[in-house]
Amino acid sequence: MVSLKKKIATILILNWDGKHLLEECIPAVLSAIRVAGGKHGILVVDNGSTDGSVQFVRERFPEVKVLELNRNYGFVGGNNRGVETIETEIVVLLNNDMVVDSGFLAPLLDGFTDGAVFAVTSQIFFENTAIRREETGKTRGRFERGFFTLWHDDIDNSEAKRSTLPVLWAGGGSCAFDREKYRQAGGLDDLFQPFYVEDADLSYQAWKRGWKCLLAPASHVVHKHRATSGRKYSHGFVDNTIRRNMYLFTWKNLTDLAMLTEHLVNLPRIHGSAVMDRGGAFEIRAYARAVLKLPEALSKRLSGFKNYCLTDAEVLTRSQQ
Repeated sequence: MVSLKKKIATILILNWDGKHLLEECIPAVLSAIRVAGGKHGILVVDNGSTDGSVQFVRERFPEVKVLELNRNYGFVGGNNRGVETIETEIVVLLNNDMVVDSGFLAPLLDGFTDGAVFAVTSQIFFENTAIRREETGKTRGRFERGFFTLWHDDIDNSEAKRSTLPVLWAGGGSCAFDREKYRQAGGLDDLFQPFYVEDADLSYQAWKRGWKCLLAPASHVVHKHRATSGRKYSHGFVDNTIRRNMYLFTWKNLTDLAMLTEHLVNLPRIHGSAVMDRGGAFEIRAYARAVLKLPEALSKRLSGFKNYCLTDAEVLTRSQQ
């Protein structure tokens, strides 16, 4: 039975040397909390910043809690450590380069309509409206010729009016999680450190457990894309890490024997396509970095198998209906 009790959330903002981003991010979240009503709170998890972020938050926003970490634990480590300190039923993970709309919170909370909902994510817009929206929040995926392809799809007018629609994964920078389910699923996986694909992995694990991930189109955020990682890492390293992590995602999550066989048979073609597109050095580096983590990926794949009740094919179907 659906609980009519108003859900209370903690908005966890992960920060690393992002004082300039918090100046815009936090006031927008405070405004959204006032609009939504309720005793929601904000927790800034600081990943060992050296730019005065912690002092800035404590002086400018005394109502905001701060978890000051001794070093940078990355996207996974910072968020997981923050979630462990939270007691509210819902936790909203928000990157510091996200600026939320004043009405962003209520649609997320309203999406938790039954006990099978794992996460509810926001519709994403870019600050620069002239560029193509590579992110929308409507996440999709397919397994074709032995490999996963993940993308964000366009949201049409009829979908924009819906309260929720299923998505393959909830974007880790602007989504609400059922805190207890998050913990049961093990949280974000440090297999994917330092960044990217870990939110897709967690959501995929949730789907395989019989839970579901939803998009609430009425919840809007503006993403200043890669505002933190783009300053700290080269675009080449970021793209290579995403490629590495797609191999790890496949090796950890794929349990359908026919699909796994298809992946192994198609590896030469998968490599060849990447070499043609990105160059040999790029693909060799990404694959070698993935192979170094193969034992860990396979170990986690085996340990998670006992919790699954949906096949890979069922996940891909149900998440895109």
